[in-house]
Amino acid sequence: MRQTPYAATDSFSPPAENRLYPELFEIHRDIHGLSQDLENLPRLLEIQRRLIDAILEAEREIREVKRDKGDPREWQYVRYNFLCLGDCLAFLYMDRFALKQTFFDVDTVNPKQSGGFITDKAGAAAEISLLETAIGHKVPAVLCDITNVLRYGDICLLGGSDPVPIEVKSSKTKDSRSKRQKKKLEALSSFLALDHSEGFRGLPGTTLRAEFAVPPKSYCGQLQEAVQQASEVGSTSFEVDDCLKVVVIMEDTPDYNVLLSGFGSSRVLVNAVNQIKTNKAWGCYYPYALTLSEAAHYEGFVKGRVHIFTFLDMAAFEDSLAIEGTRLSVEADEHDIQCQIHFSNLFAEDEEAYFIIGEHMMCRMWTDFLCPSWIVQNSVSSVVNNVEAIRGSLSTAMLGSS
Repeated sequence: MRQTPYAATDSFSPPAENRLYPELFEIHRDIHGLSQDLENLPRLLEIQRRLIDAILEAEREIREVKRDKGDPREWQYVRYNFLCLGDCLAFLYMDRFALKQTFFDVDTVNPKQSGGFITDKAGAAAEISLLETAIGHKVPAVLCDITNVLRYGDICLLGGSDPVPIEVKSSKTKDSRSKRQKKKLEALSSFLALDHSEGFRGLPGTTLRAEFAVPPKSYCGQLQEAVQQASEVGSTSFEVDDCLKVVVIMEDTPDYNVLLSGFGSSRVLVNAVNQIKTNKAWGCYYPYALTLSEAAHYEGFVKGRVHIFTFLDMAAFEDSLAIEGTRLSVEADEHDIQCQIHFSNLFAEDEEAYFIIGEHMMCRMWTDFLCPSWIVQNSVSSVVNNVEAIRGSLSTAMLGSS
């Protein structure tokens, strides 16, 4: 079996206990309470105040441990989980694929550099004041520095169909960094407004943003049922779309023969989902704190008591999910996974033309827990529905669901 790059990079394991855990888990419960009443904007603001306090406390601990030449990874992990709760606030009000745009750079295909520590940040008071003003005018808004995903501007307005990052002016002086940031923000805003851009993220040609033909379909319900079952019997597994096996383990000696029964293909890609979290690599994917809505499930996942693995049978993916008129070809190595979609009659002038479901979308099978069948269906529909816009382009195109 092949394994993805999300294997552990070192010996770090999540701490079983931390003095900020009670606040982390309490805020998690409060966020799910907010999810039932999104118009309660004072509650949205109060949650952000609590997140600011917790993140500041974690940052103080990180600095103190480093000053004493200790290992800061426990506190870095705790801080990261509070930032993930900040992400939850953005995802409650905004579409996951719209928020993807606020995570990546506009000049390269890489993630934009994060804002860093909020401790002693100049202009913090002005940012919070603007946040309060926006919420006071009944516009949902989130402070960018308490999230992982919002990497443009200082606060982000979330009242429309797309995020609106806003930079708070803290000084009349404009250095080169401020000018670069302003230029990047303008490029992002233009792309979100027009749904297309030339040379976006350094890619040749025109990047188009298209709506989905059908809403995302996930197996989150099955996953939560499996976590509950594992808490009672130790471990369990289930299959999605005849090609993805999901395993949940909460015991020391699981019976892998039972858990992986009937899943013996030589082309299987294994993912240790916990390591994406532990390595702080969840990025702009749908927050696990929202997926795991049950408090005990979330707590177990954060503390490393709930282990989730996925096993993708690539041969079954190709055979069972190909839509009429298409052929699928999955390629994966230790650094990447992608799926080529070959169309038999859509581009008669170029029989070699194919489109790619990139790693970012493929990985949503084990981060967003999206159904493989939906990922294929959505990608094929995106090509078919925009065939005139892309006809005559290069024979190989990168299909990015924006």
